Amino acid sequence: MDSAASDWQSKIAAAQGGDREALGEIFRVLRTSLQGMANGQMDAQLQVKVSTSDIVQETLIEAYRGLETFQGTSRGELLAWLHGILTHRILTANRRFRGAAKRNLECERSLTRSEGSQSLPLLAHELSSPSQHAAANEELAQLEIALRQLPARQEQVIRLRNELRLSFAEIAEMLDCSTDAAQKLWSRAISQLARKLNAHAKDRG
Repeated sequence: MDSAASDWQSKIAAAQGGDREALGEIFRVLRTSLQGMANGQMDAQLQVKVSTSDIVQETLIEAYRGLETFQGTSRGELLAWLHGILTHRILTANRRFRGAAKRNLECERSLTRSEGSQSLPLLAHELSSPSQHAAANEELAQLEIALRQLPARQEQVIRLRNELRLSFAEIAEMLDCSTDAAQKLWSRAISQLARKLNAHAKDRG
């Protein structure tokens, strides 16, 4: 075990033992990575309702409360655990605000129906999806299908790099490999993904 890994193991053990200084240092170091993850996972509409900083803060509070349940010993394992909490917080916020928006929309529909049929065309126009959105959604669906067809490790490295925007050094720690190996794995995965997307395009054509 190298000195950096040993240092992280010691800090994690100290934090779990109640050392607030060690815990504060861990959170300060990992906050930037969590902020990048939140920015990558939260769409613009959700960020209007709740800031990424708030989500990260909620994540760290929840992590503090449940730190004794964490069973890893490395920075990568801790970051992956925190990412799980972060994702849960984002999904919760998404359901909360999307649910509120849906309730407001249903209320608007009810009001529109009560105002008479002349308002219906306007409402239908507001709710219809532009063709550009449909095309974009189809492309995203094809991308998701192609990603899931990749070997698990290739799918993981693409999601870590392109969705969560982690550095290759961070990815290497999470995948337990060298930074160079992580970069090469990502490059091979992107090439494989491109081939699958091209194959899907030919099939549709």
